[in-house]
Amino acid sequence: MKFEKKESSPCVIALSVKADAEEIKGEYQKVLNVFLRQGVIPGFRKGKVPLPVIKQKFQQEIAQESQQACFRAFYPQALKVSGLEEVAVNLQNVTDVLFTPETGFSFTAHVEVKPTFSLPKYKKLALKKGDVSVSEEQVTDRVESFRRAFAKFEDAKDGDVIGDGDFVQFDYSGTLADKAKTPLADVVPDQKAICSATSFWTQIEEGRFLPEILDALKGMKAGESKDGVEVKFPKDAAPEPLKGKKALYSLAVKSFRHRILPDDETFVKDAKAENMDALRKQFREQMEKDAVAAELEARKNQAIELLLKKSDFDVPPSLVQRQVQSYLQDLAQRAQYSGMSADYIEQNRDKILADAETNATRQVRLSYILLGIAKAENLEATDADVTAGLEKMAAANGKTVEDIRKQMEENDQTDLYKEQLRAEKALDFVLAEAK
Repeated sequence: MKFEKKESSPCVIALSVKADAEEIKGEYQKVLNVFLRQGVIPGFRKGKVPLPVIKQKFQQEIAQESQQACFRAFYPQALKVSGLEEVAVNLQNVTDVLFTPETGFSFTAHVEVKPTFSLPKYKKLALKKGDVSVSEEQVTDRVESFRRAFAKFEDAKDGDVIGDGDFVQFDYSGTLADKAKTPLADVVPDQKAICSATSFWTQIEEGRFLPEILDALKGMKAGESKDGVEVKFPKDAAPEPLKGKKALYSLAVKSFRHRILPDDETFVKDAKAENMDALRKQFREQMEKDAVAAELEARKNQAIELLLKKSDFDVPPSLVQRQVQSYLQDLAQRAQYSGMSADYIEQNRDKILADAETNATRQVRLSYILLGIAKAENLEATDADVTAGLEKMAAANGKTVEDIRKQMEENDQTDLYKEQLRAEKALDFVLAEAK
């Protein structure tokens, strides 16, 4: 068997292989024997058909089966003798396949291989440490936010005005702030919630509706109206025809309900706490844990950016595409839960795909860097590491460790998970060595 290898594109090697007639003789004979045993031709008993008749009747089928048999036999050998066995990632495609029993078998396999690169400096990285302190004001804000979860609502009395947290029922309609006062329904007919509504309920709380409208409703009474409420749509998160544009809304309040917050005694009882000090202590401890976790995540992101900034190399295309598909699936799920329209996704399709490929390439490149660090520092994923990780996954998904382990084995993901753990250990090592 002869072989020749050359780079056909980044991280792809064209491996050309040629085996002569004598070398393929055994594989070819095995295929002939199968057809001799199983070939059915009228006028002959099964297994008793003469070889020349078999060759003539099943010429195409024998050639196809022989090609496949020879590829299965010679491709692994070619990977080994060419030195690609340890670096091969994926068989991209096979071209230039030729087979005859008289001349032999040849093909060109396009093999994706691991990238060759130099590890960036990963020790003594200069990382900024964040503030993990929690102030009394922050604790108070969190406690008061929790208090609002136990609020009750009462119908407003005559003369009452709308305030923070109240539930309001109102009519509204919007037009562009242009000379023609174009109704929004003519501009974005598929975005009814932005255009107009009758007897619409919302709460006067950040994030519940258009902020300018929420502000305009404060101080109004039932039965009052207000015109010319200006709303400016953001340039990045609005429907395409409204990006960066202004609109004018008319509002008419029908009714509203006041939010009544519990006093301390009722609040502590509803929260099943011993007293207010104990409740504040509980929130403080959790907030401090969250602050430490957020600071750690921020330092991880800093380290990742520094590692990637110092490393720019090509990665196997199939691994990038696998990450792209995962990214797009996650996006589809987020879009479903957030109410993102199909039109928005289609209008921004090119940007979404470009961002997906950029993020996927970065992720694959980071994985190679971290695994390279793990190899350099002899960091391995032990059985104890695997078990600990499985225990966390089991607890998060309401399953047993054995269920998770079995699922991984069935999907052939055990080795992949160990690589993930090694990469995590490498990142932890980088953080521990940072300045």
